[in-house]
Amino acid sequence: MLWLSVADADNDMIAFSSDDELMEAVKNVNDGMLRVFIHEKPSAVPSVLESVHVLPEPLHAGVTCDGCEGEVRGIRYRCLVCDDYDLCGSCKATGMHGDHEMLTMEHPMPAVSVLSVVTW
Repeated sequence: MLWLSVADADNDMIAFSSDDELMEAVKNVNDGMLRVFIHEKPSAVPSVLESVHVLPEPLHAGVTCDGCEGEVRGIRYRCLVCDDYDLCGSCKATGMHGDHEMLTMEHPMPAVSVLSVVTW
């Protein structure tokens, strides 16, 4: 598919597709000549990247961000100084809790189940 444009006084490309828009484009005539540019619109076939489904980042189950009180997905930042302090990636990016070293945990810890055995 083709589309047409003209350059305005600031050399910005102004697209037009109707008679009214063409009349506006005529206002940009320089030296008695209207320069019209013809562009080819890319095909509607999606690229490989557009067809890839993005999976959600892994959830660190049972962990709450101490900055925003939200769940922690993706990278978990665990304070190496404080007893129980975790940040999500968004809060860490703001510089929150920047005075302590943080452990970067890229993958959630596997769930562990505890089995109690009662003997009589």
